[in-house]
Amino acid sequence: MNITWNEFSFFLTQLKNLPVSKNIELENGGFCVSTGCSMESWVFYPERIYNADVVETVTEFFKDEKISFMWPVYDGGEKFLEDSGLKYAGSLTGMIYDPENSASECEISKINFNFKDWARTAWCGFGGKEDEISEKYFELVEAFDKNPKFSLHLHKTENKFDGSFMLLDEPDSTGVYYFATVPEMRRRGIAFSMMKDICRLSRGKKIFLQSTPAGLPFYKKFGFKELCKIPVYSDSCDVF
Repeated sequence: MNITWNEFSFFLTQLKNLPVSKNIELENGGFCVSTGCSMESWVFYPERIYNADVVETVTEFFKDEKISFMWPVYDGGEKFLEDSGLKYAGSLTGMIYDPENSASECEISKINFNFKDWARTAWCGFGGKEDEISEKYFELVEAFDKNPKFSLHLHKTENKFDGSFMLLDEPDSTGVYYFATVPEMRRRGIAFSMMKDICRLSRGKKIFLQSTPAGLPFYKKFGFKELCKIPVYSDSCDVF
């Protein structure tokens, strides 16, 4: 669990430091981060939730932001969340893939795109409708695009972008985020092709991700191993 939590912490800390993000510090090293987009507004709290004051601080922050949020629970204390009216929204599964340090020299074909192409593809890949994308989401993706710690990638079939992922490169590992294929192009080998690209881009480093329930069968089939389950609470059940 500690390995997964460290990876998650690194990603959320980068999210917190983006210029589009607002945040407040919580005790025990925790923080809330609001990006203006419900799909990327989180609570990071590394300790057991031990009193209602912490939960009240979080809920007041997001109430002022007028946005939904997700709270992954690391060390327990779910009762305080439930008593405050937050709902169990499902579990993320921390996963690892070890390419056995076999860095490939194969080149990956370059695809020209801009951050809005990536935003639309990732949004639709996670079930959103293109005409419902908010300007806040475009601003978030533009901030990702400008941050050297993140790299955005798309898959293209003929003239259509149909798959997305984002990598967060660390000295000893590679984190994978926003891995998705647009619904009408699934079951055509696109996800497998993108994962092979990720293995090449990782240059032999271990690959970490947090899978939603829908993604588990694919990642297991590819060879990822489960590390832990991360229960997630929210003010909305419709997050995964």
